[in-house]
Parts: sequence; structure tokens; C-alpha cells
Amino acid sequence: MRVLKAARMSMLNLFMREMAPTASTRILDIGVSDDENEGANFLEKHYAWQENITCAGIGSGEAVLAAYPGVSFEHITPGERLPFADGAFDIACSNAVIEHVGGSAQRTAFIAEHLRVAKAVFITFPNRWFPVEHHTSMPLLHYHPALFRKLLKGTRYDYWIDPANMDFLDRRTIEREWPKGARRPSLITTAGLPLGLFSSNVAVIVR
Repeated sequence: MRVLKAARMSMLNLFMREMAPTASTRILDIGVSDDENEGANFLEKHYAWQENITCAGIGSGEAVLAAYPGVSFEHITPGERLPFADGAFDIACSNAVIEHVGGSAQRTAFIAEHLRVAKAVFITFPNRWFPVEHHTSMPLLHYHPALFRKLLKGTRYDYWIDPANMDFLDRRTIEREWPKGARRPSLITTAGLPLGLFSSNVAVIVR
């Protein structure tokens, strides 16, 4: 948890620095967690203007609203169009969500929805080249995805071997799957725990 919090605080600092939100900035946080813990929902925990955050999640939102009474919550359905008008927000962001939405087509659609509902976008996800796989804490094995899935089949990590539940992403994957004709990223950079190309996370920014 200490390492997770350090990585997420680093990404939050990157968000504040690059996106420069103000007291009037309308933010959509896509994929908030109903599992409220020290490492979850970092934006809601630390952002000064909670009343300008709309949380979107697949759960009921009860835990989110109880923990952060200033925010609003909107239930969303995986794979469906977000229930917001075009350009409804100044910033749409998501942290560690895109690797869970399905395959390539689903990721492209997920990015497109960020771009549709907001003027600026901030997406972060685990870097597949970080030496430790984020969801299982297994070192190095994920560098060979087929072997990772073969060896962990039938174990307590079985959920994570299905690419529809969790896929391994990096900068090149996102560049390849970016919606055709859409606004391009202003910046794609490593983030989180700093290890150069092997840093823990990748951040994609559209201004």
C-alpha cells in the first residue's frame, strides 16, 4: 500500500502540474472504486474542489459519496456510451481503468469517450515494462504474456489471465489504438514510480 500510494501521489502531482485545474474546472473521474481504501480514489482524497468532481463508476457509488460528500456520482455501464453530453467537462480522467475495459476496440472506444465529453484528457495506466506486475505482484513473468497466463491458470490469480479483465499496455499500444481522426495526445510520459522506461505507470495527456 505504501508503494501504491507513492505512485498515485506522483501521478496526482503530474495531473495538477500538467492540467492546472482551478476552482471552476469541471472534472469527470471515470472508473472510481467502490472499494474505498488508502490507495483508492486519490483525486477525491486530495483535490481541493471536490464539488467540481463528477465520479463515474460501475458500482452503486454509496461508498464514494459517503467518503467524499462534496462529489457527485453517476452510474455507468461497461462498454456503453457515457451518459454525458459532448464537452460537458473541462477534464476527463481515469486511473488504472483502461487496462480492464476489454480488447483493442474497447480501449479505442474508451479513449474516444474521454475525448467526446471533455476538452482535456488525462489517462494513466500500469506500464507493462515495470518489473512487477501491478495486479498480482508477480515479478518479470508478465514480460511474457502467454507464459504469464499459462502458469497462473487455475491459481488464485486466474481472473487476471483473461485479457478482457486485464491486459498489458504500454505507450506504443495506446498510440496504435488511438481513435482515428481524434485529437492527438499533447504528451505521453512515464509516471508513478520513476524508473525511466521501466517506470510504474504511463500518463496520456490531451490538452
